[in-house]
Amino acid sequence: MIARSLAALALVIGCMPAAAATPPSDAGAVAVPAAPVPTTADAGRPLSPALRNPALRSPMPGGIFGGYQGDTGLDIAGDHLEVFAVASGTLDYSERGHTLWTRGKDTPLSVRIALDEPIAWGNQRITHMYYTHLSKLEHEQPEGAHVRKHVVAGERIGVSGLGNGVPHLHLGLLLDGEVEQDSWTYILREGDVRKVLGGYKNGERLALISDGTKPRSR
Repeated sequence: MIARSLAALALVIGCMPAAAATPPSDAGAVAVPAAPVPTTADAGRPLSPALRNPALRSPMPGGIFGGYQGDTGLDIAGDHLEVFAVASGTLDYSERGHTLWTRGKDTPLSVRIALDEPIAWGNQRITHMYYTHLSKLEHEQPEGAHVRKHVVAGERIGVSGLGNGVPHLHLGLLLDGEVEQDSWTYILREGDVRKVLGGYKNGERLALISDGTKPRSR
């Protein structure tokens, strides 16, 4: 199933419209000091494991990196796996929509998080993280809500689903507070997303939660 998912991901045209400008090629992630590492969220659930970048947490334990260069972020293959906040921040929204893939069996739930502490990227800053193709949300919050939910790094935010008929999570890193995803100037390509997370390669599997079980919820 995973092999089929990775092959299918290579055929996905993109999770959002292609942007016009050419992305910078000489940017480089700046190391972020590791914060104290809690092991559970407020609800008592285990947090997702730390990534190779120790300041960040796994977005989808058990998932496999399967991105491609033309995408507006990183695709991670996995069939209805738990999804977690990579870094602490406040929900901009957690609701249906904010994706082009809304037909058939696609699961069009999306989350965007405004980071508590932006991450340096060359002369820019990663200020937001965007997740889509979720099949379940941990918190329901419309865009523009007066009261916004805060989540900690590693806290569960939902369950992955299908985009363009393929089981995977799409993760986007957005720059300098520009969240419309209409210019490459403010979107990291998939290879750069992998660099930020800790230098992963496509085909690598993310570590499981420490109890040894693959997080899964349908």
